[in-house]
Formats: sequence, C-alpha cells, structure tokens
Amino acid sequence: MTTVYSIIGEHREDPARLLALGSDGQHYAMILASGATFPVEPDDDWHLDDIQSEIEGVLLDPPSP
Repeated sequence: MTTVYSIIGEHREDPARLLALGSDGQHYAMILASGATFPVEPDDDWHLDDIQSEIEGVLLDPPSP
C-alpha cells in the first residue's frame, strides 16, 4: 500500500529533516537527502507549520460551547 505524506513541519536543529503526516495517520520524519522516512512521535524538537499548529490546537483543546 502506498502512503501519501503531507509535510507539516521541520526539526528545529536540522531543517533537512521534515515532519510528515502519513495518510495512515502516523507522523514520520523524512530525511530530505535520501527521502527515507521513519515513524516518530512529535515533541518539542519539531516546529509545526503555523496552520498545522492551529489545527492541532483546535483538535487537542476544542473551544467551549
């Protein structure tokens, strides 16, 4: 099965390592030089794109009715 990736951020110390969200719902680190990917759990080492940060903020902390 083919996984489609959406780039949602980059590593704070290594901008050649991107954070991707796979079509399977898993987060992946993507190495630009080789194109290799491996599963990761995003933490403070990753900088999310602004729109992704807003989306995750809403998903993790939805507004009160």
